[in-house]
Amino acid sequence: MIVFDHVTKCYRPGEPALADVTFHVERGEFVLVTGPSGAGKTTLLRLVTREVTATEGRVVVDGVELGRLGRGRVQALRRRMGIVFQDFRLLPRYTVEENVALVLRALGWPPGRRRERVARVLEWVGLTHKAEEWPLALSGGEQQRVAIARALAPEPRLLLADEPTGNLDPDRSREILDLLRQAHARGTTVLLATHDEALIEASGGRRLHLVDGRLAP
Repeated sequence: MIVFDHVTKCYRPGEPALADVTFHVERGEFVLVTGPSGAGKTTLLRLVTREVTATEGRVVVDGVELGRLGRGRVQALRRRMGIVFQDFRLLPRYTVEENVALVLRALGWPPGRRRERVARVLEWVGLTHKAEEWPLALSGGEQQRVAIARALAPEPRLLLADEPTGNLDPDRSREILDLLRQAHARGTTVLLATHDEALIEASGGRRLHLVDGRLAP
C-alpha cells in the first residue's frame, strides 16, 4: 500500500527533514509513525499525500509512484485517502452533517446515497444526535470525531491521522483510538503519526520510530 525507498526530503539544502527512509506498509496494516516533535512525522505524511515531493528516493502509494504523478492526478490520489488533522479543519458555517457530506458532494455521490453514508458514519462515531449542530458548539473530542467521520465517509483505502489526539485529554484520546481501530477492523489501512506514549502503548500497531529524520533500528 505504501513504499518508501531511500527517501530523503530537504526543505533547505543540506538540512534533511527525512534522511534515507525506507519502509513498507502492507494493505490492511495499522502502523504508527512515532518520535518527538521535529522528528519528521508530519513530513512523512505530507509525502504520502503528495503535498510535498521527495528530494531523493521513491514514494509509492497504492501502486502509484508519486514522483511521476502529474499535478492533475494528485486530487484523484487523495480521494482514495481519508485524512485526519490535529486541528480538525471543520467549516464553522456548516453543520456536522454538512461537513461530513462535503467530500461526498465533491466526489459526485448522488443525494440519496450521500445521506445514507453520512448517517452511517455519524452512527459509527456516536454523533447521530449532533448532526444538525454547528462544529463550534461541540467539545474538542466531538469535533475530532466529526473529522474522523468526514475522513471515513468516502470509504477510503488508506486513513492518515496526524497527531489526532494532540489537543485531547486521555479519555477522549482513547475514544479516538477506538474509532481508528474500528476503521482498521473494517479493512482500512491506517497510518497514525503520534508522540503520545499512552496511545502508542494502547494501539498494538506496528511502530516506525523517527529520530532526527531517520528511522531508528
